[in-house]
Amino acid sequence: VTWLLNGKPLTPKEGAQVELNAATGEAKLSIPKVDLQQHAGTVTCRLENPHGTQEETARLDILAAPLITTQLPKQEETVSGKDVTLRVVVRGSPRPEAQWFFNDTPIAPENVTFDEEKSEYQLLVKQPTVTTSEGTYRVILKNNLGETESTPCVLTVLEQVKLTKAAPTSDVVDLKVGEPFEISFDVGGKEAPKVQLLKDGKEVKFTSVEGTRHVYSVPEVKPEHQGVYKLIAKNKTSSEESAVTLNVTGTFFNDTELKNSPKHKVEAKQNVFSLTVNKCDHPDVGTYRVLIDNGIDHTEQTAKLHVGVKPKVEAAKPANDQACIIGQDTQISWKFSGIEKPQVTWLFNGQPLPTNERFQVTETEDGTSTLSIRHAEL
Repeated sequence: VTWLLNGKPLTPKEGAQVELNAATGEAKLSIPKVDLQQHAGTVTCRLENPHGTQEETARLDILAAPLITTQLPKQEETVSGKDVTLRVVVRGSPRPEAQWFFNDTPIAPENVTFDEEKSEYQLLVKQPTVTTSEGTYRVILKNNLGETESTPCVLTVLEQVKLTKAAPTSDVVDLKVGEPFEISFDVGGKEAPKVQLLKDGKEVKFTSVEGTRHVYSVPEVKPEHQGVYKLIAKNKTSSEESAVTLNVTGTFFNDTELKNSPKHKVEAKQNVFSLTVNKCDHPDVGTYRVLIDNGIDHTEQTAKLHVGVKPKVEAAKPANDQACIIGQDTQISWKFSGIEKPQVTWLFNGQPLPTNERFQVTETEDGTSTLSIRHAEL
């Protein structure tokens, strides 16, 4: 006589006790303490002798109150919009009915399933969001013999990083030296993202952080502020970044930086940068230099400004009538100014004077031109 449970021989290890009364031909199987998981199923009594085999089978159903063998996790995380399934494994016969709860509110059964092979009850939370799905979940399992309740599971719904640039509106900013510069971003997400601001790959600190608003500002930009500013925000779910390129242009006069004033006007229109010098005069003569840098490379250009001035007489004119004695030497002088240096031509009765032994013209550095006449004649 061989006893089998679900096709496998029963042994004392499974708690089986086997008796055979030879006188009566009665075979008896005893299980002192039945177990739902270990003993439920088809019991077979197989009889064998040299002349043949005979089998008899019986279905052994073991009734048991629900017992949770695998609890819900205490904490579960998912990303907003990504489905998540909560699972609990339960033993019990007859099969328990499950009622799921969200924040103590019963959940409709459409998203509840049962995996018979695993004895697993499943709750599918579809497209979860923070407002509709984040909270505490639990399940109560009940049959005719009793009921049990799972430990609560707190579901946290994470949100991907959301990065919104508040200022500037353009990804490329062209500024002149001395102008203000500000970049600001609104950074959201759950868990709270880690936010980092880099300038040309090196971290810089934000000027202010209030709530989700992150601000970096410079009251007056200098050439060293130009470069590529990149904001990186990341959490468990995702990473986002945004970049702003700052170009700083500077204009210098004789190596002194120029700023907007009534005298000088610095303008930038698209990619054209211009300097206007109002009412040019002698002090404006010199070398002008413009420095252009976009953080990747830089260049500079120079230009010399020459300011021209019309010729004028700086000293009083000699008297209209001059007298000298025949045969004596005499001189007539005038002092002139102008930029560029004036070219002086002497005339006699409307005709240019030739330069010879009698007529000599000399000029000094202060702009004085002198006509010397030797041996004056009538």
